[in-house]
Amino acid sequence: MGKPEISLRLFDLSDVDDFMVWATDDRVSHFCRWDTYTSKEDALDFIRNIVIPHPWFKAICIDNKPIGAISVEAKEGEDRCRGEIGYVLASEHWGKGIATVAVKMVTETIFKDWPPLERLEGFVDVENKGSQKVLEKAGFQKDGVFRKYVILKGVTRDMVIYRMDNSRITFRPFKLSDIDDFMVWANDDQVIRYTWVTGFASKEDDDCSIGFISVYPGSGDYICKGDIGYAVASQYSGQGIATIAIKIALSRIFIDFPRMERLQALVNPENKASLRVLEKVGFTKEGLLRKYMVFKGNIVDLVLHSFLSTDPVLDL
Repeated sequence: MGKPEISLRLFDLSDVDDFMVWATDDRVSHFCRWDTYTSKEDALDFIRNIVIPHPWFKAICIDNKPIGAISVEAKEGEDRCRGEIGYVLASEHWGKGIATVAVKMVTETIFKDWPPLERLEGFVDVENKGSQKVLEKAGFQKDGVFRKYVILKGVTRDMVIYRMDNSRITFRPFKLSDIDDFMVWANDDQVIRYTWVTGFASKEDDDCSIGFISVYPGSGDYICKGDIGYAVASQYSGQGIATIAIKIALSRIFIDFPRMERLQALVNPENKASLRVLEKVGFTKEGLLRKYMVFKGNIVDLVLHSFLSTDPVLDL
């Protein structure tokens, strides 16, 4: 049996029975602003009058069957640069990474679909740990906790606010057209000093790659681990870009490689900046491996850091 296809699509009135599966579930509505539905007619009215006319309200589907919903609310006036994401998923599908995939689908297109949008926010109840993990895995950054921020079902609640902005760092595969951007950092002695990249001599620009990040998964008895490497053009150093890039990688890597439980990094002890990057993200220093390998003609020590699939990613 093939892997189920997760997709987003517009709602239709014929989806009401699927809608009722999660809308009538108290576990689903517990952290939502709406009350549990008890009437199919009320659900039809909501789909007809709110969902269908909404500028961005879609069904989260498995094989085109709705199992949840996701929406983006656009702000107006002076707040038009901001939008708020919301999502809900039938409880039988919790813990499978489906909501994370759906949120990523939104963030891949929403800034292009709505050009004025610069910041996408998510507000999550402090007790809703599952939803917080969804946003973190999707690459959102935690801004803080708004205390006594909203009345939810008669109780004043604290809310965690997350954000993703349009200027965020993104990952994509390299293209041959990246050669000019690649040359900027691949031919920079400051960048390649601690990497296995050798110097390149010259040549040609677009979409602007400013560095790389890679993960090499293990195999056989070592399939549970992977090695991470990264480099950023020197003119972008000190701006927190590598830190953010690694956090994005951590939000995805254990999903992309489900058998991986450990991600490790070997860093030259003289490379203080890279050591700080790993520590800021939440990697654990395990020790110094003395005279560990020959690196550009010299036998060098390397500091070993690791991050486990169960470790928390630290806030920036």
